Amino acid sequence: MKIKTFLGGYDKNLSYLVWCETTGLAGIVDAAVDITEILEFINSKNLILEKLFITHSHFDHIRYLEDLTHQFPQLQLCGYNFPEEEFGDYFRGLTHHEIIPLGTEMLTILHTPGHYPDSICFWNKKDNCVFTGDTMFVGRTGRTIGAKSNISHLYTSIYDELLKLPPQTIIYSGHHYGFKKIITLKENVRLSSFFQCNSESEFIQVMKQYEKNR
Repeated sequence: MKIKTFLGGYDKNLSYLVWCETTGLAGIVDAAVDITEILEFINSKNLILEKLFITHSHFDHIRYLEDLTHQFPQLQLCGYNFPEEEFGDYFRGLTHHEIIPLGTEMLTILHTPGHYPDSICFWNKKDNCVFTGDTMFVGRTGRTIGAKSNISHLYTSIYDELLKLPPQTIIYSGHHYGFKKIITLKENVRLSSFFQCNSESEFIQVMKQYEKNR
C-alpha cells in the first residue's frame, strides 16, 4: 500500500492518501486538511478516490468532509459502526476486527475508544502500518479531557490493542505533535512512559502528570 502524508488543518493535523498500486483505487484517512493539494496529487497519479476513512468524528478530523463529498458525491465514508455524528446515506459502519478492502489492499479495523467513543484505527498488516487518529501519537496517547472521553477505555485500547501489534508497525497518527511525523511502535514504547505502564492506575498517573505539566 502506498501512502502520501499531508499536513495542515486545525492543529497540525495529518491526513493520509493511501492507494493500491494494482488497481489505482485510493482512500483518504481523515478529511482534516484542505483537499486542494490532495486532489492535485490524485489527478497527477491518475488515482480513483473510492473511500474516506474516518478515525473518529471530532470536528477537526472531518473539517473538510463536505468539500470532499461535494467533489465526490458517492464517496464511501468508512467509520465506526456507532458514530457520534450523522454521515448520511454513503456511510459504511465498521466493526471491531472487520477487514475492509481498498483494491487489493486490506485494512483491519481496531475499535479503540477512550479519546472518543467512535475512535477506530486502520491497520494494514501486510505493510506493517496503522493509522491511529488521536488514540496514539508520537510520544504519547490522545487526551481524555473531553466530555465523552474515558481514560479506562483508552488504557484498554492502548495496552490490549495497539501495543499488541508487531513492534515494527509504523504509527501514522492524526496530528504532528512529536519530534517526527511517524514512528515505529517499538520506538514509541521505548521513548515514552505512556506506553511503559504496568497497570491502569499507573497509566492514569502518567496521564494526570502530563495534564498537570501542560
